[in-house]
Amino acid sequence: MPDIENVSGELGFDFDKSIIAYDPFVLTVGRFEPGTADKFVESQEGSRREIAQGELMYYRGEIAEALRAGKNPPDSSSDAELLGYFLVFAVSSLASADFDEHLDSLKDRLFSLLESGMNVRSAQTAAFFRLYFNILIHNADDLDFPSLGMDAFAVPDELKPMAFFAYAHYLEIRGDTGRAIGLTEGALLFMEHTCPVSEIYLCLINAVCYISRKDWRRAEFYFKYAWELAVPDGLIMPFVEFHFMLCGLLEKCVRPENRELYKKISELSSVYRRNWIKLHNLFTGDRITDKLTAYEFNVAMLAARHITNAEIARFLGISVNSVRAHLRNIFNKLDIDSRKKLDRFVIS
Repeated sequence: MPDIENVSGELGFDFDKSIIAYDPFVLTVGRFEPGTADKFVESQEGSRREIAQGELMYYRGEIAEALRAGKNPPDSSSDAELLGYFLVFAVSSLASADFDEHLDSLKDRLFSLLESGMNVRSAQTAAFFRLYFNILIHNADDLDFPSLGMDAFAVPDELKPMAFFAYAHYLEIRGDTGRAIGLTEGALLFMEHTCPVSEIYLCLINAVCYISRKDWRRAEFYFKYAWELAVPDGLIMPFVEFHFMLCGLLEKCVRPENRELYKKISELSSVYRRNWIKLHNLFTGDRITDKLTAYEFNVAMLAARHITNAEIARFLGISVNSVRAHLRNIFNKLDIDSRKKLDRFVIS
């Protein structure tokens, strides 16, 4: 059995399972039936309602409204509420065309939170979200989850589905897709209440894992599962965040039947992906490219994973000649001459 104190010490905080971290989310971990998100938000009170409204605006792709909701927390806000407002502002900034202008404000607010004399509960919350942020931008090489897995995080029950998502995403980045699938499917199976946002994220990471394993049928099943949870409330941002990892599933499953919604997702994705790449390259030293369209990036990722042109064509529902044409355009944009050189430009 690992030494809990040593494990937690490596993460920079004193582990104590009697101290539960704050849960700054409201809507993200909220229990409500699909189609009732607005009603759920209205049922909250005070700052919790404002945070939930900001989350809802973000998930609907209404980025300007989400930024306003998270920008100025009341002076009377608790630590958990301050974190909630900050997270709404942070994720919305990443999806904003004015991302660079928000960076200084993000840094100032983060330093203000850190310098406010955080207690142990706040410190454990900050440690969790530090890991969560690094996983979000795929900076997992410098992170090691404790040997005990997510059990080493004293997170409240409401936050555990998102903790499972974070751990599964970490495992997927490391190539351990079998464990990631087992974790997410177990989490989905044993959820006692409907939590649409958390379930959407769990389904999407499952879809990504099944793509990596060339199990196209299951990848499409989990994508459609997530989509059915999202559509009643218009919760499109998880699909924006995962667009470049879904390797064409949006184009295959959404574009033919809902071109207007697909167009909105694509426009948001273009901004989000550019900002994400900037952060990822800054923190990791990688050279992920922003020269490709979302669809080209999807094709490039599939090709970089040694998936044949015929397999790509079947998965995307296009011809082999179309795959070849996409790859020629990709090679020209990146000034390379073979699939072998794609790894340095995409998330492989």
